[in-house]
This record gives sequence, C-alpha cells and structure tokens, in this order.
Amino acid sequence: MMQSDFWNGQGTLRARPAIDDVRTRVLLAGIKYVESTGLTLSISDAVIARLLADANVTPKQFGQVWQSGEEFLTDLFCELANQAQIDRADTMTLLTTWQYVTSRVDDLRTPEGRRDVLVDIIRTATEYNFSVVTASSKWRTYAALSTTIVAWPEGAARTRILDALRASELSFVETLENFYRNLLPTIGLRLKPGLNDDYQPFVVAAASVIEGLGIVRATVPTLVEARFEMPTFDRTDTWSVAAMSYMGVFDAFFEADPDFDPDEAIARLKSGIDVTP
Repeated sequence: MMQSDFWNGQGTLRARPAIDDVRTRVLLAGIKYVESTGLTLSISDAVIARLLADANVTPKQFGQVWQSGEEFLTDLFCELANQAQIDRADTMTLLTTWQYVTSRVDDLRTPEGRRDVLVDIIRTATEYNFSVVTASSKWRTYAALSTTIVAWPEGAARTRILDALRASELSFVETLENFYRNLLPTIGLRLKPGLNDDYQPFVVAAASVIEGLGIVRATVPTLVEARFEMPTFDRTDTWSVAAMSYMGVFDAFFEADPDFDPDEAIARLKSGIDVTP
C-alpha cells in the first residue's frame, strides 16, 4: 500500500463520525421545527434550506447523508417516534406515586384504607399525568404521526415509520406494565380472573383514555377540562374527566386480592428496595 493510499484510507475511516454528526444536527433541527410548527407529510426545499442553516450544514453534507427530502423525512419521523416514549411514560408521576404510597403505609392494613389510597392516587396522579403528557410537544407530534402516517403510500418508508411507532409503543407498554405489576400487588390489588396475569391490555386501555382525551381537548376543551364534585367515602372530592375515566377502566380490570398480606407489603415498602420501573 502506498503512503498516500494509507492516508486516504484513514480519511475514509474518519468520514463516518463526521456524517453521523451532520445527521444528528439536521435531525435535531428537524425535531425543533416540527415541534414549533406542526407535522406535515411532505417537506419543501425551502424548509430543508432553513434546517440546514439552523444546523450549520451545507447542502453537500446533507446529500452525503440523504439522497432526497423524502428520505430525510422518513428518518425524521422515525426519530420522532423514538423520542415520544420518554414523555409518554412520565417517570416523575411514577416515582411520585411510589413515594405517596410509602407515606401511607398504615392505611394499607384495611380494605377501606387501601381503596382510599388507590382513589387518591388515581384522582390526583391521573390529572397531573394528563396535563404533563398531553401538553408535551413530543406527545402531540407522536399522536399526529400515529394518525396521519396511514396516508403515506405503501412502501419501505411507511413500513420503517410504522416499525418505529410500534417499537416506541411496545417500550412504553413494557415500562408501564413493570410499574403496575410492582405497585398494584403492594396495595392489595390483582388482575381479575380471565385476564391471564397480563397487564398489557390494561396499559393500552388506560393510555388510550388519557391520550384520546388529549386529542379531543383540541376541539372541545371545556368538556374535557370539566371538574365534578363526587363523594368519596366520608368526604367529597374534585374529579377531572380524565381521572373519572381512568378509574372506570381500572375497576374493569382489577379487584381486591383476598390473599393480600399487609404486613409483607408494608415491610417491602419500608425496606426501601428498588421498586421503580
């Protein structure tokens, strides 16, 4: 090998990181653009020029990564699908729920106390989760992408995007399944017989309530954001439509566990073991 060939080879080896950097910067610019202006199923030369300027990338560098605007748009949609699962899981709500249960361990000793803990969790955490998740620009983009991608023509690009959406959905379901599988037995609940110890249908149903209301809120916000005074045990609490709907789905899937051992559950919570998803 000539010395010049060696250095040319080294240049080729170094080109990949440079291309990856260009790809990352343009995709980041694309994500910011979509989150600020909304989702479209096509992209113009003017928009690409704006993204390249924002990313400090030349048209030649863009062409080294993508052969067309449509190819870039496919990569962008896949990246949007991948990022949405972070916002949808809402880790802060999951962690806060565990902290709340730990603060009420003495209430776990009676069926009434356990139901009261559950009601308070659903009434407050669901409303917070609804507000946080459906206000997220990443979630709005994900919802728009999920409902509009079917308008794309059949082909490899559409298949790639659907695969990315499916992977994001399954990752979200797995995270929430782990959370509920840890939490609910700790407060004396189990899936109803016939559901084969499968939490995933409940996760999908509950998420559909939250996210469906998030979509409908755009057209009928007054209905979705209504509050109702409802009796709860010996008091009256304020419930949101999201929390009431979630409670209905929850009661359709779960029941009190007759074999629940409160001492074991309380010891588990007090031990401080890692029960987060």
